[in-house]
Amino acid sequence: MISTSCAIPKSSKNEVRYSLDANQLEFIEWEPSSDFSNIILKVHGYNDYSNSFDLSGKYFANHGIKSMSFDLNGFGRNANKGEWFGLELHIKNIAKIIKKIKKNNPEKKIFLMGESMGGAITISLLEKQKEIPIEGVVLVAPAIWNFTETNFFKSLPLKLMSKIFPKLRIDSKGLIKVRASNNNYILKELSKDKFFIHKPSLESLQGIIDLMDESFLNTKKYLQDPPFKTLILIPLRDEIVPRKPLISIISDLNQKNYFLEKIKINLYEESFHMILRDLQGHQIMNDIKNWVLDDSSKTFYNNKSILKQLKDANFVHRLD
Repeated sequence: MISTSCAIPKSSKNEVRYSLDANQLEFIEWEPSSDFSNIILKVHGYNDYSNSFDLSGKYFANHGIKSMSFDLNGFGRNANKGEWFGLELHIKNIAKIIKKIKKNNPEKKIFLMGESMGGAITISLLEKQKEIPIEGVVLVAPAIWNFTETNFFKSLPLKLMSKIFPKLRIDSKGLIKVRASNNNYILKELSKDKFFIHKPSLESLQGIIDLMDESFLNTKKYLQDPPFKTLILIPLRDEIVPRKPLISIISDLNQKNYFLEKIKINLYEESFHMILRDLQGHQIMNDIKNWVLDDSSKTFYNNKSILKQLKDANFVHRLD
């Protein structure tokens, strides 16, 4: 049973924090002020937590869509923050939450949205559990990346070190300089956020690589015959996740009719990895809103030219 863990202050604009059973997974909920028909469960990215969806949660609520998010095990406000938990546990928890949401809202349409690592987890869940009670899935800058396969010799030292010093914490800022967003205000706030993990452990870094490796294989399987309508949003200035893995997956799918019918892909030339929190974030939120409300007339898709657009984009990831 999902139970409320704190009251709703008037200034919170209907944000509510929850805990789930004995797992104590912390939730945030953004509920419209009037009746609604759609609910989006959002899964956050690596080192982040549910508050990463605050901007989009408020936006969707203002347009009649309820959203919910929670802190994955090992992240955010959970007591086990900083520990690493594998893909299977996350899949189990998300499936359980979706079923509870549907049970409590039988007449509502449920959508699942995953950002970055959350996108990788989401697509693995849907490949493994095709009967999950949802209407569709949104993958936002998904961490679909066969890192070990494409960077085998680079992956070996980390794998070894993670076995010897699993709890050793690394300041990722000192390793690789990347820009996650063009919204400097958001980046500044994030740098001070005590619930964001600024120094992940070696065990965690190896864990996210293993998770992405498995999710890459699950993505290839899922896109062969997607059981749900799927929206994929790709920022073309992503300095975190390279484009080549996605290009390699969709190269064999672009000529199939279902690819044009079941899967919609939008590319955003000026967006960075934290695409929903970028300065152009409202454009992306609006596209998601239109897709959820099935108002595709207001959103432009052109899957036939998607590979060319991906390959011809000006920005090139350092590992591409």
